[in-house]
Amino acid sequence: MSFSSDVRNELARIIPEKECCRKAELAALLAISGDLVGGEDGRRVLRVQADNAATARKIITLLKENYQVPSTVKALEQKRFKRKRIYEVNVLLDGEDEALNKELEEILLLREKETTSVLNRSLLGRTCCKRAYLRGIFLSRGSINRPEGEYHLELLLNDSRMALAVQKMLDKFALEPGLVERKNYLVVYLKESEKIVDFLRVVEASRALLNFENVRIIKSVRNNVNRQVNCETANLSKTIDASLRQIELIRRLLEEQGLEILPGNLRDLAEMRMSYSDASLKELGALLNPPLSKSGVAYRMRKLEETIKEILQED
Repeated sequence: MSFSSDVRNELARIIPEKECCRKAELAALLAISGDLVGGEDGRRVLRVQADNAATARKIITLLKENYQVPSTVKALEQKRFKRKRIYEVNVLLDGEDEALNKELEEILLLREKETTSVLNRSLLGRTCCKRAYLRGIFLSRGSINRPEGEYHLELLLNDSRMALAVQKMLDKFALEPGLVERKNYLVVYLKESEKIVDFLRVVEASRALLNFENVRIIKSVRNNVNRQVNCETANLSKTIDASLRQIELIRRLLEEQGLEILPGNLRDLAEMRMSYSDASLKELGALLNPPLSKSGVAYRMRKLEETIKEILQED
């Protein structure tokens, strides 16, 4: 099972305690995947499609909790967003229930009107309701990569007004999402791991958040270890290369002129380098008498190399 499925299954089990939040989340689910169609007896039918059984069950629960209406669900074999099976929830509406019909029309018919927004503002006045609405959006059109791979969360929307409204809503939680067009869809996305963690916190996916954070910490530690190992390996390579260069210069001087030509402090360092070819500058400094700091040895070693090069060039 994908990480996206894990997150959706967790969110599908969350039933808000407040009626306003239940209506806000249902509004998101209906705005994305709901339609009003004509029934056989002339009454209208509310039809909502979901990509998995858990989301379908939640739609049924929210309809029952909010409006006390009976509903039916059936599985359909149909290709949609690369899925062959979807779930269709149907509610036969009572034409006399004016309050219910008005609320559903405000949610669903906004898509058909020439308005700048498709949101029912009356349902999104509170922060808790915005959280619930975003939860419904993710349940319908959300996906998130496994934290072991690249960090990426996206909401796939086919209405530019909805995409802009969701982007602004995420901005209110300081998530700063990106927006990009992909084929016939608009994608609201997050790529920073911290922002994805904050999104999971906003929609109250606590279990997914903990799993994501655990993997993120392990990845961070592993990356830090790898950087440290790479740094130490690079430093070791530099030390070996410098040692080989220094030894070669000292050997040439020893063969052609002898080390006695060098000043006493440089001669001591040259002899120490020949005796301890694998030692670092810090280690060489500790072996000298009197001892020198790493920076002191580095300065003297540069002086030694320059002096040897001058002597060999002169001869």
